[in-house]
Amino acid sequence: MRATLERLFPSLPDAVMAQLCALVQRRTLGKGRALLRQGELWDKAFVIERGLLRMAFTRRDGREFNKSFHHEDMLLCPITEAMVREGSLFSIHTVEPCELLQIPARELRACLGKVGAWEPLRTRLLERLVSQKLQREYHLLAMDGRTRYAHFCRTTPQLAARVPLTHLATYLGITDVSLSRIRRTARPAPN
Repeated sequence: MRATLERLFPSLPDAVMAQLCALVQRRTLGKGRALLRQGELWDKAFVIERGLLRMAFTRRDGREFNKSFHHEDMLLCPITEAMVREGSLFSIHTVEPCELLQIPARELRACLGKVGAWEPLRTRLLERLVSQKLQREYHLLAMDGRTRYAHFCRTTPQLAARVPLTHLATYLGITDVSLSRIRRTARPAPN
C-alpha cells in the first residue's frame, strides 16, 4: 500500500505519508460492482492497485454512456467543491475485479494540504481532465467511428484489449453492432 501511495505522491514527508496510510481502507470488488452511483455524494478517493474502472452517465431510460476508463496506479477523487457537495453526475463501476485503496476525500485533501501538496495535485488533475475533455470532444465531432476506434487502439492499446465491446462502443459514441463490424474488418486476414 505504501509503495503505491509513494508512486502517486513521491515527495511527501514520511510523517504525512504515515498519516495518509492510516486513512486508507483496502477494498476488493468483483466485476460489475458500483463504487459510486449517479446522484450519490462522492466522498471517497480511490487508488487502483489492480483492475479497471469506468465512469459512466446514465440516462433516464437506463442507457449508460461511458465517459472514461481508469486502470492501475491511477487516482480518482473529487477535485472541485461541487463534486464533493452535490450528487455525482456519473457513476463509477468496476470493469474487472479490482483491488483498491479507499481514502476519505476530505481527509486526503486535508492531509495533502498540510504540506502544500493538494493544490498542485488538483491542478495536475484538472489539467488532465480539461485536455482529455477537449480531445474527446474533438474525436466525437471530427472523426468517424472507425477512426475513433483506430485512435483508441493506437493510443491506449492496454485498454483496447481490456474494455468489453459494449462499454467501448458507448465510449466511442457508436453502437456495439457497429463496433463489432469495425473490429472484424480491422483485423488482419489469416494467411
